[in-house]
Amino acid sequence: MREGKLDISIVVTAHRESRLAHHTMNSLLKAISCAKEDSIKTETVIVLDKPDIKTKEYFSLHKESDMQIHHVDFGDPGLSRNFGAHLSSGKYIAFLDADDLFGKNWLRFAYVNAEKSKGYCVLHPEYSVCFGRENLLAKHCGVYDSAFYLKNLLEHNYWSAFCFTQRSVLIETPFVKTSVDDGFGFEDWHWCCEVLSKGIPIMTVPETCVFVRRKWEASRLSGHNQNKTIIPPSKLFEPETFSRMLEEENKRKFEQQDVN
Repeated sequence: MREGKLDISIVVTAHRESRLAHHTMNSLLKAISCAKEDSIKTETVIVLDKPDIKTKEYFSLHKESDMQIHHVDFGDPGLSRNFGAHLSSGKYIAFLDADDLFGKNWLRFAYVNAEKSKGYCVLHPEYSVCFGRENLLAKHCGVYDSAFYLKNLLEHNYWSAFCFTQRSVLIETPFVKTSVDDGFGFEDWHWCCEVLSKGIPIMTVPETCVFVRRKWEASRLSGHNQNKTIIPPSKLFEPETFSRMLEEENKRKFEQQDVN
């Protein structure tokens, strides 16, 4: 589809969430309602990737709504997101996994901040509230914040899957397929590295949060950690690109210290 007909396309990816998806969809509807207060037009694209019976049954309850519901057989969250992005018609895309929750103002504030941006950008919430197996509050930072250091991306990812960005960014820089059997994983981490290598900044939206479920049972993230997987090769870490971006970061931090 051609982008620009709507403001935001929310791509919900589901697999084996069963009734947990009900809480997710409730949070989504509240966020959509909040966005409508600013006349922001949205659509919802649901991608069921190898869903189990209970998950399929739950989302069948929405088949009479105006939501798009698609079934795929990827077995890969990154490819599911790519599929949803291609079927979207919004200027921007926001991702939501079917067991996590949007903060009420996330879509509204993200859209307003993105519209103020002079070019492409990737936005993340300021906070992630983790619950379930463990409870914690994580504050995220953007690439221009003093707490961010590019070199740390060699060891860990700063951000979650809750990105908000222009559809064009996702079409031009899709998620890559990752397979634990091949030793590669962490599709979100790799994707963030790829967009940064193209000069697209990753920033946070003040006064926003999302709620991230930490599963009690085996999750894709824990599987990656247990199997000691690594992210696929990224253009960010090519010597010429990485050294140039490190120099730019050092210069920026020096100027920030000089101002302070």
